[in-house]
Amino acid sequence: MTWQVVHLVMANVLLVTVLVLVVLRPRGLDFAWSAGIGALVAIVLGLLPLASLITIFHDTWDATVTLISLFLLSQTLDSNGFFSWAALLLARFARGSGWRLYGLTLLLTLAVVALLANDGAVLMLTPIFAQLLKKIYPHEASRLPYLFAVGLFADAMSIIFIPSNLTNIIIADANQLSFLHFAAWMVVPTLAAFLVGGGAFALRFRQQMHVSYNVEVLAEPKSVIVDRLVFWIGWGALGSLAVGYIVGSELHLPFSLISGPITLVMLVITQVRGLSSAKKMLLKAPWNILIYALGMFVVITAGYDTGVLAFLTHPLVGYVRSGSLSALLAGTILAVLSAAVNNLPATLIGVLVLRSTKQISQIAIYALVIGVNIGPKFTPFGSLATLLWLRILKDHNIHISWGTYVRENWWVVLLTLSAAFGGLLIANLFIK
Repeated sequence: MTWQVVHLVMANVLLVTVLVLVVLRPRGLDFAWSAGIGALVAIVLGLLPLASLITIFHDTWDATVTLISLFLLSQTLDSNGFFSWAALLLARFARGSGWRLYGLTLLLTLAVVALLANDGAVLMLTPIFAQLLKKIYPHEASRLPYLFAVGLFADAMSIIFIPSNLTNIIIADANQLSFLHFAAWMVVPTLAAFLVGGGAFALRFRQQMHVSYNVEVLAEPKSVIVDRLVFWIGWGALGSLAVGYIVGSELHLPFSLISGPITLVMLVITQVRGLSSAKKMLLKAPWNILIYALGMFVVITAGYDTGVLAFLTHPLVGYVRSGSLSALLAGTILAVLSAAVNNLPATLIGVLVLRSTKQISQIAIYALVIGVNIGPKFTPFGSLATLLWLRILKDHNIHISWGTYVRENWWVVLLTLSAAFGGLLIANLFIK
């Protein structure tokens, strides 16, 4: 048995083991530990050269640091009641109508995802809506349309901008995509996904949304704001973030160098104004994401280099350099893969495929982005955001089983994914 065969077998066993541990998380094992230990094993076994680690770090550091900084920025805003204010404002503006509240919930989720990423939207909005809905709807069934909408839209709407999802940043950095060019390609797919996904859940939960609520039980939005000065500074931070994304991208700056300084300023202000401890927020930050991304990329690269993933990568290489329909097929494959084994491994496979292909059709890059962002919503373990969503709901005594999740989501996700792909075909007619 040659060393090549030995490496192939070891890489195969390691990849399968890590993916199983990440998906099943036995005894609550953190996904970062599974990926991190797997990466160390790959390095010790010599499954990839040490020089590859530099490339892997280059591919993932900006995405993970951006995600962490956006989480911290969300924390600073939340410490001042910003998201509670927004939710209460919308609930009062809906004037007791379940239908209006549903539409405003979708818009708020889209706005938060666009600026603060999908994980930030889930972490901030899910507990706030869980508490708000409990006040206005005594029966749990009446709360489901809004909670499911937040859960789906947190990932599905993250196709809109590069910093809106960790996967977007990884793919964009690997292909030198600019913020404005990415947004131009994704505006129609996002609109299509918004209308179809929102409409599908509205159809499914139409009876629950006919139930009105009493606005008088809600607090005044301004009553939850702790510090008015910080409130307006927070708006300035969000505005600076939006402008920074555009200007920084044109200057080819890493997104972390835009979000990082803004977050640092907000952390200092939050600490000085006595709203929350900066140390406490830093300790709560998802630093394990950095280990997870780096570790998983090492394991996936080892599998790629030894040929374990050839059954996937070889057809994908052909699809990403062909026409529009082939590009959508590539996106569909990664969507299914994301649902089966989590979207980060699927994203990393996509990056390796794009890097190994000389001539790539532009539409293929965005088809992969759509696939790894919407595809994981087919299953409850397809993305970190979904796992966080389920855990937060459980903490608020709202238990959604995996069976219930799949039953309520699969057809909505299928329609949303198809709509986004349709929107991408339209964008392809106008953008080159």
